[in-house]
Amino acid sequence: MRRSRLTMLVVIAALVVGAAMWWQAAEPASRTARAPVTEARPSPRPSTPAGTRLTAVHLTRMGQAVLDETGAVLFRYERDDPHKARSACAGDCALVWTPVTTSGTPSVTGIDPALVDTIKRPEGAEQVTLAGRPLYKFANARPGEWTGQGTGHVWFVVQPDGRRNLNCLPGPVQ
Repeated sequence: MRRSRLTMLVVIAALVVGAAMWWQAAEPASRTARAPVTEARPSPRPSTPAGTRLTAVHLTRMGQAVLDETGAVLFRYERDDPHKARSACAGDCALVWTPVTTSGTPSVTGIDPALVDTIKRPEGAEQVTLAGRPLYKFANARPGEWTGQGTGHVWFVVQPDGRRNLNCLPGPVQ
């Protein structure tokens, strides 16, 4: 059973990546972060633990977004309940949608610090939240890419206030 779940995950990941590559080929400039309107894009800091820096940016086509210290565009998952201190993305889901974790209090630029917190994941890591929603990044995306936007109508680029960004979707969202 575990092997069939892994096979299913690989097939789903391949389909998502293939669709994202097709979509990216049609609009290559729409997937890449441009210089933010008012702030410099954070540079990767090898000595900074992952998930410790969140920066609000404006991407050319996407609009408002949040990046981590590596330049990864961050997402929210609609199946997460902002009123419960837990993530609905675990197991195989967390292999494709990497939880943003931290070992301390995340620092923020352009984001209200009162909106940022952490929750404990089942394996014990502290996952960063924004406006009560856990944050994730798409495992195969390069810095500045929003590959995965609108996937399954449940994954959305997160805005600095925690709302979902509805720009650049592959199809209509309810």
